[in-house]
Amino acid sequence: MKVLGLDTSTAWLSAAVLDDGRVAAECVRESARAHDRRPGRSNHAEVLIPLVEEALRRAGTDFASLSLLGVAVGPGSFTGLRIGISTVKGLAYGSETPVVGVGTLEAMAYGAPPGDGADFVCPLMDARKGEVYAALYRRTDSDFRCLIEDCLAEPEAMFRQADAAAEGPCVFVGDGVRAYADRIARCTRGRGRIADGRDGPSTAVSVARLAERRLPAEAADAASLTPLYIRPPDAAPRAAR
Repeated sequence: MKVLGLDTSTAWLSAAVLDDGRVAAECVRESARAHDRRPGRSNHAEVLIPLVEEALRRAGTDFASLSLLGVAVGPGSFTGLRIGISTVKGLAYGSETPVVGVGTLEAMAYGAPPGDGADFVCPLMDARKGEVYAALYRRTDSDFRCLIEDCLAEPEAMFRQADAAAEGPCVFVGDGVRAYADRIARCTRGRGRIADGRDGPSTAVSVARLAERRLPAEAADAASLTPLYIRPPDAAPRAAR
């Protein structure tokens, strides 16, 4: 089975191809920063299709050979999510290729470094306005389970909640975690750990693996995919908020 996974939730765009469970290709590219809202600063649309083509080329395959499409549905950059989901809809249009939507935070937790010594993983994304998107997962060799559902929270409140729910050391992963290192240490009484190395910008492999795990139970018609924003877009009508 060949699976294409895509993530456009943040400024780091990633595409990955699995071939019978093996990572055949993984491509990562940084778009314009997602938090920069100046016109023309986000070029997700221009970057994504060439990135997909490069991943397929590296994997030695083409779209017609794919058995499944997986896409991160959020939370994250509103523009990025719309572009990623729209692209998957376009790729699946007119074909019978099944599609599975995967939560971005879940993919981040699933792909957290295995050598961190912690069974609990708290994925964090900078949501701006002094808030974070976050969740909490328990991850062992035999178990991957959500303990705190995706939420929008004040950072220190989330750190304390994660510490209270975790039954041991918790590793924090995602963009911006290093900016919160001191507060994580304080709110978790020193049990919180920051993932080593780069903040794991690529989650496409995890998106593909989770999509494959959920086939066929959670396969969806591409047209039914919708972004998971959590926070209403800034442009939403006042009454809708």
